Amino acid sequence: MFSDLGELFRLVNLVLLKGGWILVLWALVYMFYKLYIDYIQMDWYHKQEWVFLRIVAPKENEKSPLAFEQIFNQLHAVHSTYEPGEIYFEGRIDMWFTWEIVSIGGSINNFVKIQKKHRDTLESAIYAQFPDAEISEAEDYFQKLPPHYTDLEGFDIYAFSLIMPKDNAYPFRTYMDFEHSTAETFIDPVTGIWEELTKLSPYEMFIIQYIFRPWSEDWKKKGYKLVEDLKGVPKKHGKNWFLEVLGALIGPFLDIIIRPTPAVGGARKQTVREEPPSLMLHLTEGEKDVISAVENKLSKLSYKVKIRCMYIAPKEKYNPGPVYSPIIGAFKSLRGSDVNSLKPDTKRWTKPHWWLFREWEKPIVNLRNNFRKAKFWSSMRRRFFFHGAPSFYLCTEEIATILHFPQSEVTVPRIERVDVTKVQPPPELPIVV
Repeated sequence: MFSDLGELFRLVNLVLLKGGWILVLWALVYMFYKLYIDYIQMDWYHKQEWVFLRIVAPKENEKSPLAFEQIFNQLHAVHSTYEPGEIYFEGRIDMWFTWEIVSIGGSINNFVKIQKKHRDTLESAIYAQFPDAEISEAEDYFQKLPPHYTDLEGFDIYAFSLIMPKDNAYPFRTYMDFEHSTAETFIDPVTGIWEELTKLSPYEMFIIQYIFRPWSEDWKKKGYKLVEDLKGVPKKHGKNWFLEVLGALIGPFLDIIIRPTPAVGGARKQTVREEPPSLMLHLTEGEKDVISAVENKLSKLSYKVKIRCMYIAPKEKYNPGPVYSPIIGAFKSLRGSDVNSLKPDTKRWTKPHWWLFREWEKPIVNLRNNFRKAKFWSSMRRRFFFHGAPSFYLCTEEIATILHFPQSEVTVPRIERVDVTKVQPPPELPIVV
C-alpha cells in the first residue's frame, strides 16, 4: 500500500515539475475569478429596488393575444447593455421580471414583480392596450408563507418546471394557429388552465410563475444555421492555407507529369457543375411550414424564460393529481408536428421515480423528494433566475400565447376583473374653491 502511495506521489511530483503546475495555477485563477464574479453580481443584485404589483384584468376584453404580444414588445425595453467595466467591476447583469398567475381557493389574480425603475414602462405598456385595467401595489403572498419548506407545517407541495425538448429555434404552436379567419373565431389554447384554476377548493393554492429575462439577438445565429440546414443550403467550407501553399509549390510539377489529354478537334471543354442555392423546391409543404415557423420566431424579439408551477394544500387534503394534470395537458396542447412543445421537466419535478424495488428505495426516494421540494420552495420564493431548471428562448408571439387576459366570451367566473370603469371627469365640471 505504501509503495503504491509512493509511486503516486512521485508521479504527481513529476507532472508538476514538467509543467503541470501551470494547469493547477490556471484552475485556481479560474476558481477565484468565478467566486469574485458571483460575489459582485449578488452584491449588485441585492441593491436593486423591486415593486410587487397586482394587475386586474378589464371586465370586457375583446382583444386577441396580439395585445399581449405588443405589451412584451414594449417591455423588452428594460433590457440593458453594459460596458466591460460595469460587468467585471460593478457586477451588473441583465435583469428579469416575473408575471405570476395565482389561484387561492379558486380566485385568480395576476401579480408582477419588477424593478421599481421599470414600473412606468410596465404600466404604460399595459394601459396602452388595456386602458380599463387596474395596476396597484400589493403585498407579496409569499410573505404570508414560511421562508423555508421545512417550516411549512401541516401543508405539502407539488412543483414542476416546464421545458422545451427541441432546439430553441423551433417554436410551438402560437395563437395565430388557433385563429380561424373564415369563421372569425379564436379557440384559446390556455382556457383549460383558467378553468382548472377556478375549480380549486378554498384550502388549495396553485401558482404559475413566469420569469422573463429580455435577451439580445446573439442566440439566433445558431437558429439561422438551422434554417440553412433545413433548406439544404450547401455549406461553405473555409480555405485551408496549408493546402493552398502546398498546391502552389507542387502544382506546376504535377501539371508537367500529369498533362490533360487534348480533346478531338480542338481544346477540351471543361464543364463546371453548379450547385443549387438550396433544396427548397424538393421539400414537402410540411417541411416548408416548419422553416417558415422558425424564421417567424427568429424575426421577433425574444426573452429567456423559465416557467415554474406549484400546488399547495393541507396534508390531509393533499390531492395534486386532478389539478396539475389538466394544466400540463393545456401546455402540451401547443405541440404541433415537427415543431416544439412545452412539457414538464420530469428529471427535477417533485415526483422522483424508483428504479428497481419500490419499498426498498422508498427512504431514498422520500429524501430526494423533500430535497426537491425545498429547492422549488426557495427558488419560487426568491424568484432568482439562475436557480432551477435551465431556461429557454421564447419570442413575444409565443409568450402572448401562454400568457394573456381571457376574452369576454371565455367564462372564467372567479378571475379578478375590474367591476367599475374609471373615466376622466368632463372638462366643464365646475370646481368649488
